[in-house]
Amino acid sequence: MELLERGSCLGALDEYAADAMSGRGRLVLITGEAGIGKTAVVDAFHAARPELSWWWGACDGGFTPRPLGPLHEIATTVGGRLRDLCREDADRNELFAEFLAAVEDAPSTPVVVVEDLHWADEATLDWLGHLSRRLGHLGALVLATYREDEASDSLLTDVMGRIATHGSTRRMQLAPLSIGAVEKLAPDQAAELHELTGGNPFYLGEVLALGSADVPPSVADLVRARLQHLSAPAQRILAAASVLGRPGLASTFAAVAGTAAHHVDECVGSGTLVPVERGFAFRHELIRRAVEQTIPSYQATELHRITLIALQQEGADVAELTHHAYGAGDGVAVLRYAPEAGRIAAAASAHREATIQFGRALEFADDLGPAQLADIEEALAESLSARDHWADAGPHWERTIELRRSLGAPVDLARALRRYGVALWRLCRTDECRVAEAEAYELMRDADDSAERALVLYSRGNSEDATPAERRAAFDEAERIGKDLDDHALIGRVKMGQAFSESEGGVIDFGLLEEALEHALQTDDSYLTACIYTNLYEGSVDVLALDAYSDRYESFLAYAFDHEQHTYSVCMRGSRVYELMRRGHNAEAVELALLTMTETISPVNRMHLGVGLTQAGFRLGLPEAREWLEQTWELGSGNDETFWLIQIATCAAQGAWLTGDLGLVDERVLDVYRRGITNDPWKQGELSAWLQRLGYEVEDSDRFPVPFSLEQSGDHLAAAEFWRELGCPFEEAVNLTWTGDNDARLRAVEIFTSIGADPAVTRVRELLAEDGVRVPAQRGPRAATAAHPAGLTAREAEVLELLSERLTNAEIADRLVLSPRTVDRHVSSVLAKLGVSKRSEAAAYAATQSG
Repeated sequence: MELLERGSCLGALDEYAADAMSGRGRLVLITGEAGIGKTAVVDAFHAARPELSWWWGACDGGFTPRPLGPLHEIATTVGGRLRDLCREDADRNELFAEFLAAVEDAPSTPVVVVEDLHWADEATLDWLGHLSRRLGHLGALVLATYREDEASDSLLTDVMGRIATHGSTRRMQLAPLSIGAVEKLAPDQAAELHELTGGNPFYLGEVLALGSADVPPSVADLVRARLQHLSAPAQRILAAASVLGRPGLASTFAAVAGTAAHHVDECVGSGTLVPVERGFAFRHELIRRAVEQTIPSYQATELHRITLIALQQEGADVAELTHHAYGAGDGVAVLRYAPEAGRIAAAASAHREATIQFGRALEFADDLGPAQLADIEEALAESLSARDHWADAGPHWERTIELRRSLGAPVDLARALRRYGVALWRLCRTDECRVAEAEAYELMRDADDSAERALVLYSRGNSEDATPAERRAAFDEAERIGKDLDDHALIGRVKMGQAFSESEGGVIDFGLLEEALEHALQTDDSYLTACIYTNLYEGSVDVLALDAYSDRYESFLAYAFDHEQHTYSVCMRGSRVYELMRRGHNAEAVELALLTMTETISPVNRMHLGVGLTQAGFRLGLPEAREWLEQTWELGSGNDETFWLIQIATCAAQGAWLTGDLGLVDERVLDVYRRGITNDPWKQGELSAWLQRLGYEVEDSDRFPVPFSLEQSGDHLAAAEFWRELGCPFEEAVNLTWTGDNDARLRAVEIFTSIGADPAVTRVRELLAEDGVRVPAQRGPRAATAAHPAGLTAREAEVLELLSERLTNAEIADRLVLSPRTVDRHVSSVLAKLGVSKRSEAAAYAATQSG
């Protein structure tokens, strides 16, 4: 069928190719419903630009895929060291680096095509994210096609949301054909066909090919109607091909179908199969699915059984063999292949696929011995934990522990208990966590030296239940074992713990943390490295050294994403929310927190995000802040760690002042204050300051660091100056408010106004009014807004710039990490301020300004 209404898409791809040829790589996300013509657009562009280097890879939807399947496909085209590494199943980070080297060495600008990303395995999505972060300085064009409505879980949405924020990313959403386009193909029945097909090119083409007045109501029905005209052997060929789920040789189809290979010609003639590089494939996945749906279940089971035999002889990938073994109900074969497929997926950080494979093995595990069963349960629990699915991991840890107890292997049992303890802590079930950790400690306290004994001692060193002396001794013993074993990962872990436990006055020993990082980087322990990166950034924010690592936040976060350390990527964003709030960027803090909370994250990480979100919400006067506070309190109560409870209590005290509702300072807040007197001086210092401002008696403490010590001594002006130097405008204005000096309070009004802290402005106005000082209501825009020739705010100016790139609201939301609703509001405001009614007119205005 003629390619209609796609000229603008092909023109845009030409522009992006020109960008890539000039060294500014582009990643184009081509989206749309099934049958909309994504592949057709890519094929047309390929035909128009044969001088480029074309590298093709596709994600399989027929079965749980092999990790990095598209990259392996591309490697066969590229050859060289990349192909060798794929054959050797090398470490994925080495593969990623070699792929980038291949891009740089390509004889002409490479176009990397990754089709059907909605079926991508987790490692493939990581690879694409890794690539997109570097494309801005690479001469390559990446075209990724996918259906947004067919992702198997939220993973694709999360990854695409992050990729869309990169400057090199462009988005191309294909729309259905208009009635005018349909009229060119079928002038006599255009309206009827357009209503029936919704303008879907594939569906439309099938209707026209059927050539019947009786048009079936769906694509699947259409395909079945066409199949009726094929011979029985050809139909068996198609059934076999649909079960195989990927391109195959005619001989393979024939062997599975039990018929002659020449019947493939009939299928090609009917337009259902097409020749491809690896044999033959369905012309469209919709046809394969429709065929597969026609196969009776008993016949499908038999076809899977025959396919399994055929692929075993070919030496197929274990992920594919597992799929067919599972489809055939062959438990012996599932247990032979699924654990290996799961381990391969986990090693590539494709933990979503790993959980599927381990789960399949457990369905047939009745005849396994306890040792094998424990290994599978533990592997599944680890992969779920890696995805931050701690609640799902919990029952598998419990079964692992039960099995390990029966086996009498203390080291293995201690490991399971320790890891289960981590899961319980992440789930804010700290009391249960302490029980598990205590049992692991008893098992390993007097055991022979081993890496596991050192890890249990490390956990002991971090425990609130141990005395400072016990914690120090545990760390020292763990460090000795690490040195004896020459284990840099163990040494790095211990130094990370010591950086916090051995500090005085709440000052983190960042030198020790940097030493820990040096040890971690000598290993392949990405979990530890990401943990140390997180602690460096989070720790600096906690002690208000906001500039210490903020310039490395993006690189730290990129490492976590590249190495599939989702837990730590969320944790870092929690600290980023807190930093933004401290710097006065409260709206950005709320946006980032809410966006991150749409992901699957652990309760502890949700609590972490909630601390910054709640404070920013109160500062902005958002009514949701009260609900966020209660949600965070609930998580904190389960977590039961003083460090976090003090921060939540501070949220409540701050909210009490901003809202005027002193009831927010309830017994929970006062209990936490009493509990935390000897705890972290930074966090306790801030809670004490807020309670003192609200009129509560607090204990004097020489442990509190500046600026809290200055405020407690009554020197609010010096405290305000210190906060100013730290770059925390809200806290500066708060201390100016409590000086009692009305000139200082007028300055506080200016600061609060500049950061949008309207509730604080109201509170200070009330204080000034009590002293007879009248503050005129602010008129006109803020200084930053007035500086723009059209009176746009800084955020509106950013939106206008992206409108000039012809981005949709959804694309702007992705780029600026905002909600679509917020972008809608900004766009409406921009159009109103510019006095225009169309986005194109706003873009034209932007062009005149930049010119």
